[in-house]
Amino acid sequence: HSVCLMAQHLHALKHGRTRSPSLSLSPLQHRYRPRGGVFQKSSKLFSSPSAASSSSPSSTTSSMFFVRTVLRRCLSPAETPGVLNRDAEETSMSKSEPEDAATLAKELNSAILNLEVECFADDGSGVDYAAVPGSDAFQTYTERTKALKNVSLDALRALSEDTQRCFWLNLYNALTVHGIVTAFAEAAEKKRSPPLSVLEIKDFWNSTAYDVGGVEFSLDDMEHGILRGNRPHPTQKGATHYFQPSDTEKLKLVLEAEPRIHFCLVCGAQSCPPIRVFVENNLERGLVAAARGFCQREVEVDESRNTVTLSKIFDWYGVDFGAPDTTKLLTSVLGYLPDKDAQRAKLQTLLDKHASPKVKYRAYEWRLNNKNT
Repeated sequence: HSVCLMAQHLHALKHGRTRSPSLSLSPLQHRYRPRGGVFQKSSKLFSSPSAASSSSPSSTTSSMFFVRTVLRRCLSPAETPGVLNRDAEETSMSKSEPEDAATLAKELNSAILNLEVECFADDGSGVDYAAVPGSDAFQTYTERTKALKNVSLDALRALSEDTQRCFWLNLYNALTVHGIVTAFAEAAEKKRSPPLSVLEIKDFWNSTAYDVGGVEFSLDDMEHGILRGNRPHPTQKGATHYFQPSDTEKLKLVLEAEPRIHFCLVCGAQSCPPIRVFVENNLERGLVAAARGFCQREVEVDESRNTVTLSKIFDWYGVDFGAPDTTKLLTSVLGYLPDKDAQRAKLQTLLDKHASPKVKYRAYEWRLNNKNT
């Protein structure tokens, strides 16, 4: 039923009709959870609030791509990557020689830096997914990820907070690349076209994982459980925490929430922040640069209309930036913009006037951040 309704919506968009049928997508909610994305009823699923009253070519194109993607995901989904640093015969109980947490963290960071040089766009905006499997840096990286299974979680927790935050930020981004490359390889093996978006990969964020210290950590675990300070996933309505009391080992690794991680985590989509590699002795500078760069691209202030347009990330994760209080949210955004930025000056003017500006969120571009497309 959901697929048929989405097909109707796609047909309407193709023929220039802006009204769409009411969608009831609850059968899919537990199967598709984008990074922070939440299924909504009605046509709001396909466009941002800022585009709700318009039918611009860009928003229509984005909507059509989104519908096609979800249709491909429902009718012919890519397989879940799974735990990517275990061999087929291994389980979480398999043991080997223990690894020093600090040394391994540095080795993995070095391997990811080499991968960045070989396969990432210079500005971090894309990844050459076709080149990744054959790169020496990727082979070195994947080999070293196997050692994660033998790290003591207590030893990892004993590292400095900056070292831990860098470790999980870099591991999240590298795991995202690893998961997408795995989906490409599986598609080639089955003689199917590769995914055009991570939305086509079944249960990507909840099931793409590494074994760290004998415990499976998914992308969602790393983001919501560890880096966001154990705040609930946006789809966990009414929840107060992401990890549950039974997740005793994972709870050891929860870090203090740092909102700027949202400008650092890369979900494989074109609207995501550029991919970067972070180092613990320069983490603050890296976080500042990531926040400034992202907000300079994504924040648009229209004084005449008293509106501020933001990335959907500020909508999905508004609570991390002071929402639902709009003033707190915009004050947070103001702090991330460079001092002499024109949008910062306009936003400061609106806040000084106590104008209660309307906040809009632009449509998210879920196409894969493929360097070659």
